[in-house]
Amino acid sequence: MRPFLTFRALGWSALLFSTACGSSSALVDTVADEAPLDQPATWSGTVRYASRQATTTGASRETFMRPARQVPVSVLDADGEVLATTRTDDEGAFTINSVTAAVRLEVTSHIDIEGIDLAVTRDPGGETDHVFGGTLPEPGTPVEVEITDDFPEAGAFHILDAMLLGSRSVHEWTGRRLPPFFCYWGRGVTVSWSFYTGERGQTGRYTIELLGGEPGRQHLTDTDEHDESIILHEFGHFVMDQLSTNSSFGGSHPRGFLFNPGLAYEEARATWFASMVLRDPLYLDTIGIEPSGELRVRHDLERGEQGSVRGLGSEGGTAEILWDLADGEGDELSDVDRDGVHLGAATMLEAMAEMREREDAFPAIDGFLRFLVETGRVEPEAVDNLLARGGHPRTLLPENDNLVWPPRLALGRTVSGKIDGVSNPAPSGGPPRPSNGQDAMDVFRIHVPESGRLTVELTIQGSGSAQDRTNLDLELRDIRAEALGQSTGMTPQHIISRELEAGQYVIYVRDGGEGNRADYELRAMLR
Repeated sequence: MRPFLTFRALGWSALLFSTACGSSSALVDTVADEAPLDQPATWSGTVRYASRQATTTGASRETFMRPARQVPVSVLDADGEVLATTRTDDEGAFTINSVTAAVRLEVTSHIDIEGIDLAVTRDPGGETDHVFGGTLPEPGTPVEVEITDDFPEAGAFHILDAMLLGSRSVHEWTGRRLPPFFCYWGRGVTVSWSFYTGERGQTGRYTIELLGGEPGRQHLTDTDEHDESIILHEFGHFVMDQLSTNSSFGGSHPRGFLFNPGLAYEEARATWFASMVLRDPLYLDTIGIEPSGELRVRHDLERGEQGSVRGLGSEGGTAEILWDLADGEGDELSDVDRDGVHLGAATMLEAMAEMREREDAFPAIDGFLRFLVETGRVEPEAVDNLLARGGHPRTLLPENDNLVWPPRLALGRTVSGKIDGVSNPAPSGGPPRPSNGQDAMDVFRIHVPESGRLTVELTIQGSGSAQDRTNLDLELRDIRAEALGQSTGMTPQHIISRELEAGQYVIYVRDGGEGNRADYELRAMLR
């Protein structure tokens, strides 16, 4: 009979100490200053967590045990004081020594190695990591820590491991180490959407928040701890924020619409990043657990998405183009359509980072394609062939940089335009989307050559009210899409006036409500 002790919570067996022990790695221990034992106590073992895979009817009912890589393992005394800490290796194995009597073992959802600082926390401030633990067996007894998915810590360690994979991939491709990063996640915590929230205050730490599903309803509601595509998509926003540009003002982005091209580009390349890290063009998002669940998203970036909209502002189409630009590198990345372009992830990220150095960089997919051609990374004929094979409009590669989105607005010049968040189908294709559809907002790039007061005037052809559906709003943002000024309200004219430093800025004219359609004139002056 093999000896074991069991840590139990809520009636579930969570932590088993058994004679079955995998390989171990002797890592440096930190030891507290306590009364010594006659001989140091040693424990060796492994830490594994349960994960689920995507199926056509939600996350798999079956779970799969995976090693918890590079996570801290601590032993504690009867008063809860930490006596020694080590970390697992990439197989989840560990060896830990204590010179004082230890009674408990704990594993923490935090990684701090190789210049990588990652955590999954129970609070939005990033202060409290998930911790899993139980009673220690006698020294020398092999320890097998099995964290089942009945415990939220399994999900926390899965998220942490996906972020480690993303961090290591970025370093492999770019040589860069990213700033400290954490994910706020817990069962029943976030029930609306997963999203990147940027820097936490002025701490130098960046964060995402992931869906935890409705409390007690994991089998039926959307929870993202086992959706690696989603974890890495949100992490991808962080990567692009650090390495490249940002053309998106945010907002939800359901399938089947043509969005503001900047939003479509940023969401698409976060999806592209996730698929590059996983080396898999199949992007999946589950809701619930089989057989009660479903697939929210099943998008094959290599074969395309059936019935999806195409063109500038297509999130799905843009992700497919980015995949096709990178795939075919060696035998790792699927290239079924043999599009002839195989830049690889490293070259793509290099180009995105280099594009950031351009003063007016505020790209969508057309501008990025133009940049690849201008910098000699790909020939225009190759891009033209790639677009044709994927069923994308060839106009996504403009003839020159002056034609890319968003158009330039010259100081002192008046331009005319039209906002349409009503027509169905929308003029550019697909259903209308007043909040962030391509036709529901116009975007202009403007250069301020010297410090001064920039005044932007929007004149609406109509009352500007919701009654006649001519309600439009005006926004001013910097080249990283951060809001600098806004004019709203149901009036026929909007004005923003602000002292600015020399540089590049962005002006939005957008639908101000639930669906409006109006012609307008826009003018910007510097005084």
